[in-house]
Amino acid sequence: MSASRSGIPLILISMLTACAGVDDNRAASSAQNPPNVPMASASEAWGCADPQPGHPTAAEKRAFVDEMAALATRAEERHGVPAAAITAMAIQESGYGWTRLAQNTNNVLAWKYFSDAPAGGRDTWVLECPEKGTSDTFLVFRDRAEAVDFVAYQLASSENYRADTERYRRDRARGTDVVEAVNRWVEAIADPYSSQPEAYRTALRRVMSDTYETSEGPERTLYSLSESV
Repeated sequence: MSASRSGIPLILISMLTACAGVDDNRAASSAQNPPNVPMASASEAWGCADPQPGHPTAAEKRAFVDEMAALATRAEERHGVPAAAITAMAIQESGYGWTRLAQNTNNVLAWKYFSDAPAGGRDTWVLECPEKGTSDTFLVFRDRAEAVDFVAYQLASSENYRADTERYRRDRARGTDVVEAVNRWVEAIADPYSSQPEAYRTALRRVMSDTYETSEGPERTLYSLSESV
């Protein structure tokens, strides 16, 4: 795949209705929160996987999609993961950056903590979710750029996802239709990335298929991000 510009300015036309969800991105982990790391408990008024009440606004959605498009395009250039899917995953997982998890950790792709080695010395943060009866530990990133690059690297190199990403690269190299190649990647990584893989696949395809307008004029979907790489 040839390199391209780092991102495409996007203006949201239709409001995406995808609700953010904190999903399993590997098999369930029994890791405990290290001492002195604050734990977050979701209040009744703000669901643990929901955006903060009152957010995101239309302007906040536009800004988030613009930001993620640039970061995801760079991730595809560096690691070979589909920018279209990474952008959709960030929207779905973080509620356009307004979930408790995203606000406290910059972890817009909801990547869990499993052990010290792959965490690379990063801090962790616990999200307690009484409504689901869960308590999960997530990595903390200094900014969203670090979060996207880290997760993209994991999706390209870890045992759970490496073969799927390599197949996506091969698909693109031999000229497979972008929509088909991206959807095939999403189909493959949804399990184990999500604890509800079929619903996750459906949600991501819906987000990627929604229509946007770019500064170049014609309306486009998120799939166009991967077309440009």
